[in-house]
Order: sequence, then structure tokens, then C-alpha cells
Amino acid sequence: MKKILILPLILLLTFSLVIGGCNVRTKPAPKPAPPARMTPSPSTPAPTPAPTPAPAKKPATPAHTQATKLAQAAEKVAGVKSATVVITGSTAMVGLETNPDIEAKNTENVKTKVANQIKKSDTSIKNVSVTTDPNLITRLNKIAQGIKDGKPISSFTDELAEITRRITPKTKTK
Repeated sequence: MKKILILPLILLLTFSLVIGGCNVRTKPAPKPAPPARMTPSPSTPAPTPAPTPAPAKKPATPAHTQATKLAQAAEKVAGVKSATVVITGSTAMVGLETNPDIEAKNTENVKTKVANQIKKSDTSIKNVSVTTDPNLITRLNKIAQGIKDGKPISSFTDELAEITRRITPKTKTK
């Protein structure tokens, strides 16, 4: 008899604790601030806001300076319209826009010449990956711009890994 009476009592106690203990208390909404009244006084002229100075340009990072130098070296190769270079360690990734009159078979020759020119320009570069794919060139341009703006190269590691998978290195040195 006692067991029959204790079981409902325990269930009732548990139920009341769950219901009473799990109540969500709502907080009253904060009162909105009264609108500020700004009535111009007729005798004083409205103040003119001071011109904000333009943000100072950040100095170029050594990696950006090196990449710019290598891009200029790549643009000296005949048939190259423009070049974008991103450097990671001892690897240079080059996006080339070739002149429209270059044929497909000559494009590979231009890529090889650019890779050799970059290696001559900077002996710390061991691997050069060259692409003429417009999508990859756009991605390299965005990365180069981010680095120029001061973002760390580590923030582009996933993007660079994907680009590296898509570009086969044209030249390797031992």
C-alpha cells in the first residue's frame, strides 16, 4: 500500500519541480530613448564638419614588392600583355594575359619563357606555376590585391591550395 502511495507522490513532486523549475522568465522590453530634438538657433550658423583625412596608404610589404618585381620581369617576355604574381615560400604563381595574336601552341612556349625569366630574376624562387586560365587569373588578382592591402598570406591558404591543384608547375629545379 505504501509503495502505491509513494510512486504517485514521487511523480507529482518530479512533475511540479520540472514545471516550476523550468519557467522562462521574460524580461520587460527596454524603453525606447526619447528622440533628440535638434532645433537650430537662428543666431548661430550650423557647424561645418571637419574633413576627414584620407586613410594613409600602407607601405608595400616585402612580399608584395618582390611579386611586383617578378610581374614586371614576366611582362618583358614577348607575347605577354600583363602578369600577376603571388609568392608563397619558394613558389611563384603567375597569372598571364597573353596578347590575342598568340596561338595556342605558342602559349606553352611563352609560359616556359616566363617561368625561366622569373627564376632568373629571383634565385629564391624554386617552383614557378604559370596559368593563362582567366578564372585563375582573377583569383590570383584578388589574392594579390588582398596581400597589397595588408592581409596576411595565411588568410588565403585554402584559395592558394585550390589554385595550386589546378595549375601544374611548368618548371622545377632541384
